Amino acid sequence: MHIIIIGAGKVGYSLAEKLSREQHDIFLVDQNEERLETVQENLDISTVLGPGGNLYTLKEAGVAKADLLLAVTDAEEVNILACLLGRQMGVNRTVARVSSPEYVENGSLEISNFGIDLMINPELVTAESILKLIRVPEALNVEYFANRRVQLLELSVDENSPIVGQTLFDLDFDHTYLIVAIMRNGEIVIPHGKDRIEPDDLIFVMAKTEDMLAVEEFLGKERKKVKDIAILGGGKLGYQLARILEKRDYNIKLIESQISRCQWLSERLDKTQIIIGDGTDLNLLESEDIANSDIFAAMTGDDKANILVSLLAKHLGVPRTISQLRRSDYVPLVEKLGIDVAVSPRMLTAGAIMKYIRRGKILSVTFLEGDRAELLELIAPSQGRIINTPLKNLKLPRGMIIGAICRGDEVIVPGGNDIIGPGDLIIVFALPKAISQVEKLFDGR
Repeated sequence: MHIIIIGAGKVGYSLAEKLSREQHDIFLVDQNEERLETVQENLDISTVLGPGGNLYTLKEAGVAKADLLLAVTDAEEVNILACLLGRQMGVNRTVARVSSPEYVENGSLEISNFGIDLMINPELVTAESILKLIRVPEALNVEYFANRRVQLLELSVDENSPIVGQTLFDLDFDHTYLIVAIMRNGEIVIPHGKDRIEPDDLIFVMAKTEDMLAVEEFLGKERKKVKDIAILGGGKLGYQLARILEKRDYNIKLIESQISRCQWLSERLDKTQIIIGDGTDLNLLESEDIANSDIFAAMTGDDKANILVSLLAKHLGVPRTISQLRRSDYVPLVEKLGIDVAVSPRMLTAGAIMKYIRRGKILSVTFLEGDRAELLELIAPSQGRIINTPLKNLKLPRGMIIGAICRGDEVIVPGGNDIIGPGDLIIVFALPKAISQVEKLFDGR
């Protein structure tokens, strides 16, 4: 495909990097010359210097023959204008990154009038991701597949866990599940039956959603009920998080330092207790009884403040902390400091856009640990060597594992004797080095 990406920031760069691996014809547009120089040094794609909402810039990027235009700058007005111009000049599909709450809250808004197929709000995408973590607080990552019938959890292995020292062969259990990967010392590997679980491992577990609670208990994890949530920051992300939590009857406290913003929030949130004050003030946190929160979510736009106050909340005894980080490269580092989960809106936004633009046999792609692993939902072809052959007889590429097979209403967590039938929905866990081989495996040849 001929794809134009407007904006060479974190989201645009991430999209360009991922799409270029798939041999698409990428044109990345930005008016910052230094950003484009960085892109040219690291990616084999075309770049265009100029404003994304400019007719002549779009023409230089080949807009007339483009299949897809992704407008992902920080300026939503530029993104909307670029999509409108792109559609008028013949682009088949357009996606715009927007942050104003009105675009996602006003159900009557016809985005097609803007020439946009998808408006994606990074704050809402991030809030929805955090909601999944709140509902399964023992997990470091939560993903759903096959219309939520299949669940993947990333779980940490404590030193006292009952599975420490056991091989995967040893972990026999009534419910079917699969440990599709283990992350150890920063490296993700797809394990074999003789591999042992070690303390501090991160394990990626896949099972039927209805079975996952029992699987967790078997693995030594307890799902604690969450009722009280404290949020630091009443900006766009803090507001979106409070808004979706209100619909689910959590007790919410939100700390915001700006009086005018507190007034704005109070007019739009019905059940949230809004606290005016400096979240870095330990006395304020103590006086507002933040220690009795089940989860503390630091959602300001300041990474340093989020890290500091999350650590203060942990010091006060809050069992679970979640911190927003705009610098996605900080995510693995801060989790080592004691913050339970760090989320990157930019990486989540890039992943959500990648899910949308997939077509054909690949239904969706989910990135894990930045982009060190991928989960793909694929439709099995009508023919090919992968069809009707027991999995144990297939020579699957190194770096991939089939996590689930969905056939009609049936969900199969597969073993060696299971087969893939034509039209089955398959969930594949793969490392980046195996992605091209996975695609060939499912191309029907």
